[in-house]
Amino acid sequence: MRAIGLDLGTKSLGVAISDSNKIIASGIKNFRYTNNSLDFCIKKIQEIVKQYKDVDTIVLGYAKYKSGDKSTQTYLAEQFMDLLKQNFKHLNLVFHDESYSTTSVISQMKEVGLKYSQIKKNKDKMAAVYILQDWINSNHVSK
Repeated sequence: MRAIGLDLGTKSLGVAISDSNKIIASGIKNFRYTNNSLDFCIKKIQEIVKQYKDVDTIVLGYAKYKSGDKSTQTYLAEQFMDLLKQNFKHLNLVFHDESYSTTSVISQMKEVGLKYSQIKKNKDKMAAVYILQDWINSNHVSK
């Protein structure tokens, strides 16, 4: 069974998917959305779940400040999780700490020499890969 990883931003959604053994995460796509249209994001995820029929888990990045306080992004993730629960009742839905995922990914992309335009285009998708791979590694869900 596969897992989908999500990095939700205020204007974009990065999506990653695992292999069928939940060992390796790979980027799928970045979706840009406007006006806080989380319904658009839900529709895109529904398309992915239909395409990959063996998805059983969605992992949503969830960040808090170091102090433990919630940020605006934390509240957005919680709102999105509520929508996921309404639309994907048959799937396992989990939050996973995404602290520094985008920062780490940007740093790695700079190290390999990607240009700013390539980084901007791919950072959300790669942050989703980072979140999903970290969830896979920390949960030892490989079967």
